[in-house]
Amino acid sequence: MTNISLNGTKQSYFFDRDLSWLLFNERVLAEAGRDTVPLLERIKFLSIFSSNLDEFYRVRMPVLLALKKISKNTNNDLDVKSYAENLTMAREIIDGQLREFGHILTDILIPLLRDNHIVLLYKEDIPQSIRIEVSGYFFSQVLAFLQPVLLNDNTPLFPENNKLYFAVILKKSDDREEVRILNIPSDNLPRFSSFHSEGKQYLVFLDDIIRFHLDRIFPGRTIHGCYSFKITRNADLDLKDEYPGDLSEQIEKQLLLRDYGLATRFLYAPGIPPEVTGILSRRFNLKKINMVEGGNYHNLKDLASLPVDQPSLSYLKWPGISFSGTEQIPSL
Repeated sequence: MTNISLNGTKQSYFFDRDLSWLLFNERVLAEAGRDTVPLLERIKFLSIFSSNLDEFYRVRMPVLLALKKISKNTNNDLDVKSYAENLTMAREIIDGQLREFGHILTDILIPLLRDNHIVLLYKEDIPQSIRIEVSGYFFSQVLAFLQPVLLNDNTPLFPENNKLYFAVILKKSDDREEVRILNIPSDNLPRFSSFHSEGKQYLVFLDDIIRFHLDRIFPGRTIHGCYSFKITRNADLDLKDEYPGDLSEQIEKQLLLRDYGLATRFLYAPGIPPEVTGILSRRFNLKKINMVEGGNYHNLKDLASLPVDQPSLSYLKWPGISFSGTEQIPSL
């Protein structure tokens, strides 16, 4: 809602809905940084932040992208231009939040877990003391869910929304390179597995269990790189109630030009070769979306499922109230 001031400029009565969404998520992130919050609860706040950000890219980012496109062909509508400017502001806010997220997780919370004899392996090699047990889990539970697919212009693969994948660069015996897409089946298996050794609990990403066994998945080939990625897709939106008048019609026309579930973000691990992102972009029609370099692990909303059973690291559960039915209920 806007108001025209005496000098002719438009003033808004309310905070912008998209930036307000991101600022609320920043408040969630702040809880993860508070040292007065129990450790496992802080990790859950990181999980909530990650889930909220995925939802933003799925629901609100398509609208911002459509508005930006509309603004290029609009000269006089200040509302459209101000909405379009929010895309740049949103990206800047998200970049800063992700840097803070990484700082809280790697510099604060992971060391605190270690102080409690819990080792969350984060960009670390799997220790020798648990490798036999890890391999046993891989061959008995994980291998059956893996579906490697050769990446080329005819790849019969449609990456699903927010599902996890590896792009594995292989070199064959004749020195020819190929890229295989490998699913990370976190929808079928726990994202984290727990192993115990030498008085410590080790928490291992499913990603790392697969990465550790790539030579067994692709025998006879040399592994030249392995990079995780995921694609966030547009949600089915009804924009009629969001923006009035012609603007709503223009947004709908922009979205109707897209196939259902068009990608809105391609999130990939650092270091992936440009030629590989180029192939992925062409094959999966990612040319006009947010190409975002993230960390080595995606979908960190799964942090909420860490298999840690130490009640002292969480809020105390409130006891249930027993009610026999004979108590007198006070009248209002």
